[in-house]
Amino acid sequence: MSYVDTSIIVAALDPEDPLQKSASVILKNKEDKIVSELVLLELASVLSRRISLIEFKEKLKIREELIVPTLLLYLLKRFGLKYEKADGRIKVSAFDSLYLPMATAINLSRRLRLKVLDLLHIAYIRLFKEKGRALNTLITADEDFSNISDEEKSLPRNKNKAPKEKNILDIELDG
Repeated sequence: MSYVDTSIIVAALDPEDPLQKSASVILKNKEDKIVSELVLLELASVLSRRISLIEFKEKLKIREELIVPTLLLYLLKRFGLKYEKADGRIKVSAFDSLYLPMATAINLSRRLRLKVLDLLHIAYIRLFKEKGRALNTLITADEDFSNISDEEKSLPRNKNKAPKEKNILDIELDG
């Protein structure tokens, strides 16, 4: 099972992106693929900025507030993606309690030194694995993930499962 980062979905949707064809092929693969609520939020932001929502409102004949959720559901279905949520809060003495993905990201931040959204993606992966999800791959077009050592990420070496495009990372996750 793979965790799909937002960058690969955006690449697949953008005809101007040099990774578009490879990203589409990867996403159309029948393997089980999951996304987090962070991916949905990032996609909602991209869709809201890049497309004419009014045009979709007229074409789909739906209320304006339903356009983005409808497009998100369409993209999940189109690419065979399953939305997985990470529930829970954790007691953190200095802050009373925090949403579990945020607390996990805070705990990982010192060691990983990633940008916020990348750190949150790793936190979601960690939480899904703790829930028993058999995640073995992070699929991303974000090269920032390649700048961290495998030990720091708690990810094993990329086992020569070479992606078709130089800028698409197919990182195997440890068991």
